[in-house]
Amino acid sequence: MAERETHRDACRRQHRVIANYVALEAWLRGLDCVVLDRRDLQRLLGLERFKSARVAWMLTDFQPWFPYHVAYYRTASGLSSIGSLFLSRVPIEGHLPVGSMSDERRIERMDPDSPRTAILWKGATSAPSEAKIVSKLALYAAGLDAPSERRRRS
Repeated sequence: MAERETHRDACRRQHRVIANYVALEAWLRGLDCVVLDRRDLQRLLGLERFKSARVAWMLTDFQPWFPYHVAYYRTASGLSSIGSLFLSRVPIEGHLPVGSMSDERRIERMDPDSPRTAILWKGATSAPSEAKIVSKLALYAAGLDAPSERRRRS
């Protein structure tokens, strides 16, 4: 039992680090909702496969930063086949088109009055490693770096 609690605590810490960084990236880009696809989740978490419990933990741990979320799965039957997560600071579910489609297509089909949504890492850019995330957050927290030059002007 203690081993499972230790593992859960380690996952919670990792999820909180990721949520902090993703929230910062969303703020810098002026987004209300961000999309993390499976490839990004694999890189961020250092996992190849996802069990349904791990996805549930992640969504619970992301809650303070992203209280609204929608998970899309690669297969209808497998909760361990996560395809992507739409994470939002505002209600998003009613704005997302239904049916099977790519994340890009789902975003394109959202109504114009929908929360600003984008895939966080797309194309040649990939999610950073946990070490890079922690390093960047530590630099910001220590006042040794600032994200202001990247802040999108509204």
